[in-house]
Amino acid sequence: MPIHESTDVMFNHYMVSKGGFMMRGSVIFSGFLLFGLLCVGSPVFALQSGGVEIGDLETGSVTGQPFKRLDVDLAFTAMQISGKNAWYPPTAILSLVAGGTGGRAGRPVLFQVTNTLSTDYTFHLSADSAMAGPTSLNTTLVLKPGETKYIGIPTSDLTYVTANNLLIYGNPADKGGLSGQLLVIR
Repeated sequence: MPIHESTDVMFNHYMVSKGGFMMRGSVIFSGFLLFGLLCVGSPVFALQSGGVEIGDLETGSVTGQPFKRLDVDLAFTAMQISGKNAWYPPTAILSLVAGGTGGRAGRPVLFQVTNTLSTDYTFHLSADSAMAGPTSLNTTLVLKPGETKYIGIPTSDLTYVTANNLLIYGNPADKGGLSGQLLVIR
């Protein structure tokens, strides 16, 4: 019995004298674990800030800001070009640069989408399927002839769009129609 008692005393002495080290180590490890989860997990929750909102200029809003108070960043128009239906412009560039002159400072993005065709036409905006992540942007809007709608997108939803910063827009139902590309500069 004395062997066990001395072993227990030595073990307890070791734990008490080294307990401060063990506590600091676990706190430091917990801090690194929390930091890692925040850094790695942030793109996963990119679309949790409010998502895409579609509406009219007078009634629509995104992240609590009415569309009518926002500047239109890009305008897309459905039209016929050389006998084919297309969204114009065929290529658009959106700058999300936060600083300097003309910086966004977190302001949401607003797109104006107009159908000038004589039939209903779909505007579909999404990441290229080969480069799309699980939280990538994907929105569809059907416009009647002559109709104009607005799409509001929080800047955070465009921050982690794709690996190559490219979105594709077009009408997936119109196999002969022309699609376009939206390059997002961050």
